[in-house]
Formats: sequence, C-alpha cells, structure tokens
Amino acid sequence: MSTTIHSIFISHGAPTYALEPGLPGQALETLGQQLLAQGTRALIVLSPHWRSAKLAVTSHEAPVIVHDFYGFPKPLYELKPEICGAPELASQLATHLAEHRLSAELRPQQGFDHGAWVPYIHLFPNGGPPMLQLSMPVDWNGETALSIGALVGEFARNKKAVVIGSGSLTHNFDDMDLRAAKTGDGGQAQNLPYVHEFNTWVQERLQAGDSKAIAHAEFDAPHFARAHPDDDHYLPLPFTMGAATNNFKVNVLPEDVRYKALSMQSFAFTA
Repeated sequence: MSTTIHSIFISHGAPTYALEPGLPGQALETLGQQLLAQGTRALIVLSPHWRSAKLAVTSHEAPVIVHDFYGFPKPLYELKPEICGAPELASQLATHLAEHRLSAELRPQQGFDHGAWVPYIHLFPNGGPPMLQLSMPVDWNGETALSIGALVGEFARNKKAVVIGSGSLTHNFDDMDLRAAKTGDGGQAQNLPYVHEFNTWVQERLQAGDSKAIAHAEFDAPHFARAHPDDDHYLPLPFTMGAATNNFKVNVLPEDVRYKALSMQSFAFTA
C-alpha cells in the first residue's frame, strides 16, 4: 500500500482478539508500519464502548487502560500497554469542532477502553504515536457519524493524525457460537450466511464511494437488523468514511469470522 492512509475502520471483535490476532491482527501490524513510515503523529479513535450524552474527548497525557469486560481469561486483565495521550491535540480538536458549532467536552479522567487499546497493540506492538479517544453520543445516527467524521478528518489531516473508527462489521451476541473457533481458513460454510451477504453489500457501497448508502445502511443494507441489533458497532464505519478524503480508495484488509457471526473485516481509506 503506497498511498497515504487517512482513516481506518477496524473490527475489534471480542476482547480475546488482544491475545488472538490471527490474520486481522497481522494485517493491522503491517498497516501500523505504514502509519509510522508516513509520519503519523497521533491517532484519533472513536469506540462504541464509551457512550455519552454529548461528545467528549480524552485529554490526559497518560489515560489509564480500562478492562471493560468480565469473565475472560486472566492474561487479558494483565495487559496494560503504555499508550500516551494527546491533551494538547484534544484541546485543539475541541476548538476546531467549536468553530463548526459543535461542542466537545475535555475528559482528563477518561481512560482508553478495549475498543481503543486492543487495535492499538496490534497496530503498534512495539509502541507508537499518542492517541486520543472520542466518545459516541447516544443520539448519533449514520448521518451524524458521517458528518462529524468529516470534521474530525479535516482536522486530523492538518495535524498529520489518522482517524480510527473501532467497531465490528457484524455484531450480534445472540448469533455467536462461543464454542466455535474462528473460521478464516476454509471454514466459511460454517458461518451464518447473512454475515457474508452484509459484508459484500458494505464492500460494494464503499468501493462505489456511496456515503449516503453507508450512512443509511439500517434502511438499505441486507440483514442490517440482524447484523446490528444495536447500531453502536456499525456507526464507526460511516464516521471513518466521512473522515476520508474526497475520491478516496478503499483497501480491504484480510478477514476472518469468529464464533460463526462476528466479522473481523476492516478497511483502510487512502488518498
């Protein structure tokens, strides 16, 4: 990938992804090397695991690592990566948004949830640039995510930062078979058919640059209600698409499907 990456949608999967990178994690590490090579100074990450009444942004120089999950293997809770915050950049972003009549509260007490730090450790296993995290307001929809993504993307490009939307391309707990292994190597027949159909629709709309369809996927995409009973893990996708430049290109990263229904599909948007 020789072009400049401006935004990335990352399916962060279950918390166990931190210990089981597989093909998606390997792809992120390769992507992280390019982010370093292009001089990325910071990451601006949106995660569905920090919901809020209004938009907020982390603003501590060293946000704590939050293990916001329960009942998983002990090694997960022992992971405490050192990731620097970006308080000055957070303040500048808040000012930028205010200039567009959008307020963002600075939250120095807020830590990085697993939707932020798990992708980071795969992108930069040996450490990388500082990161700040945005909250996801509870009243967002696809149009909101797309438009705010555009504002954040404009800011990020001026600061040599990269925007990350961390979610999951499909995310239905009731459909997941937790006894099933990931099926990225020849096991696709075991996966629920709607996962592939939804993935295909999304890829086609992204490749066509159809931001309206991506923003209104809940009305247009096949099986949306089943793929996303709650849209919080989908909204990072229109956010990331909005953060891309005009006439962007989409790089489809290697995928596997875990637990028969959890797509680990990710996309990089390049200039």
